[in-house]
Amino acid sequence: MSEVLPGTRVSPPLTDDGSVQFDREYDVIVVGYGGAGAVTALEALEQGASVAVVDRFEGGGATAISGSVIYAGGGTSLQKRLGVEDSVDNMYRYLRQETDGVVNDETVLEFCRQSPENIDWLAGHGVAFSGGLFNQKTTYPVHGYSLYPSGNELDYTYSREADPAARGHIPNGIAKWSAMGPAFYKPIAAAVARLKPAFYRQHRVNRLVVDQTGRVVGVECGALASSRFAALRHRLWSRLAVATHMYSPGVADVFRAWADGIEKGSRGEGVRIKARKGVVLAAGGFIFNREMVKKYAARFEPGMRLGTAGDDGSGIALGASVGGALKHMGNASAWRFINPPVSWTRAILVNRQGNRYVSETLYGAAIGTEMMRNHEANGILILDSTLYDQSVSEISAKTARLITRLQFRDAISKAVKADSLDELASRTGIDPSGLRETVASYNAIAEKGERDEFQKSPEYIQAIVKPPFYAIDLSAGKGGITPVITLGGLQVDEASGRVLKESGEPVPGLYAAGRNAVGIPSNSYVTGLSVADCIFSGRRAARDLCR
Repeated sequence: MSEVLPGTRVSPPLTDDGSVQFDREYDVIVVGYGGAGAVTALEALEQGASVAVVDRFEGGGATAISGSVIYAGGGTSLQKRLGVEDSVDNMYRYLRQETDGVVNDETVLEFCRQSPENIDWLAGHGVAFSGGLFNQKTTYPVHGYSLYPSGNELDYTYSREADPAARGHIPNGIAKWSAMGPAFYKPIAAAVARLKPAFYRQHRVNRLVVDQTGRVVGVECGALASSRFAALRHRLWSRLAVATHMYSPGVADVFRAWADGIEKGSRGEGVRIKARKGVVLAAGGFIFNREMVKKYAARFEPGMRLGTAGDDGSGIALGASVGGALKHMGNASAWRFINPPVSWTRAILVNRQGNRYVSETLYGAAIGTEMMRNHEANGILILDSTLYDQSVSEISAKTARLITRLQFRDAISKAVKADSLDELASRTGIDPSGLRETVASYNAIAEKGERDEFQKSPEYIQAIVKPPFYAIDLSAGKGGITPVITLGGLQVDEASGRVLKESGEPVPGLYAAGRNAVGIPSNSYVTGLSVADCIFSGRRAARDLCR
C-alpha cells in the first residue's frame, strides 16, 4: 500500500501501459547526488553500466559540507600504518552495540568485513589520508590528524565488549578552522565525472514510472528553472543558503525561499528517463521537511537542521509512493558535544529537574539524542570554580579548531554565576532541591572513587564543591548549536539494497541507499558512520543492479 508523505511534492507513480514515451534510456538511474548517490554512480559505471544522475541542485548534499569523516576499521591500511590494532570481529562487537538490532547482525558483520577494502577503494579514487593518530576523546582533532576514536570506543560501557580502536578516518582536504568540507565527496565526484554519466542537474524527480506489473522502469522529472537566468539565480541562492546555514539559519532560510520560488514558478522542460536495470534512491534524509519532522520526529524539532534543502524526504516519498515500507522514522541524531574542554566531561549535565541523565564522557550524539528524546531538549552543565578555571585553560589552538574555540567562548560568555547552588538553580530555572541532591550524590561518588550509575570512570568524576558555581545552558536553541539529522527511511533487503514492501517482498526495479534507506547508523550515530554507510549501501545497490 502506497503512502503519501507531506511536504515533498512527490506525485503518485505513472503507470506505463505501453504508451509512455521516454526521452532517454540508461541502465541505471540514480536519484540524488550526495555521498550515497556519487558512490552508487561510480560503482555502477565501473561495472560497465550506463548511468543517469538526477539532482535537484548541483550535487554534494550534506556529505559535501560535513566533516567528511569515514568510520572504518577491521584493519584498514591507515590503521596498520599508524599502529592501531583492530580486527573485523572487534569492530563488529563494538558496532553491534551501536546498531542494537536496527539491522541484522550479519549485515553489521558484512559492513565490518568490507570496511578495509572500501578504504582502499576510496584511496584508489583519490581520497587520501596522510595525517597521524589522535588517540584521545574529542569532538574533532586539530589539523594534521587522519585517525581518531570518533565514537564511544573509549567509554567503559562499550569497551567491556570490544577493545577500543580509532576508526574515524579523516581525508586530506578538510578546512583547518572549521573541520568541514568536501574532502571525501570531491575526489569521488571527480572520478564519476571522468566516466561521463548523464547529469540532470537542477532537476526534480516528480514521480516514478512503473509498468503494469508494478516494476519501477523509470522516472519523470522536470527542470527547476525555465531559463538560463533563472537557473543561474537558483544556483546562486542555493549556494548562499548552504554557505550561511551553519552560522545564520534564518538568513539561509531566506535564500532557500528565493530558490524555492524559482522552482515553483518554473515551466522548465519535463523529461522521462527509462531505467533498463533499476532506479536507486539516494536523496538524503528529511530534516529540512518541517511537516515530516513534526509527523515522525517531533522531539527533535528544537535542534538545528543539519544538511541541505535537498534533505526534504523526497527520495523516501518516492519509495513510499510505490509501496515501499517506512521504518525507524522517529529515529534521529542530535549532537551535543562537550569535549573539548575535557574538564566539562568531569562536570555534570542536568535537566530542569536537576537530574543527570547520561555519562558526560559519552560521544556527543549519545548525549544530544538522549537530551532531545527524553529531556525536552534541556541540558545544563554545572561546574564549580575549579572545573570552570580548568576548562578555560584547556582551550587553545593546540587542543581545538577555531570553530570549537569560538563556540566555547560564546558558551562561557553566557555562563550564569552564583555563590550557592540554590541561587544558581533559581537563576537558571532548575529545581533547587533536585540540583542539591544530584550534586551531593555526585560528590559522594567522587570521594569514594567509584563509578557512578552511568558507569562513568572515576577519573572523570570531580567533586563540585568550590564556589562560585557556574551553569552553562547547552539546551537546544539556547547554548551553542545542537545539529540534527534524521536516521529513518525505506526498509531495504540488507543483502542487495532493494526497497521492500510491508509484506517483505521487494519493489521490483527499486533500490535505496544512504539516508533514504534504513542502514547501519539508523539506531545510533557516531561520527563517520553515515558516510561509511553511504559507501557500503551505495556500492551494494550498484553491484546487485549490475550482476
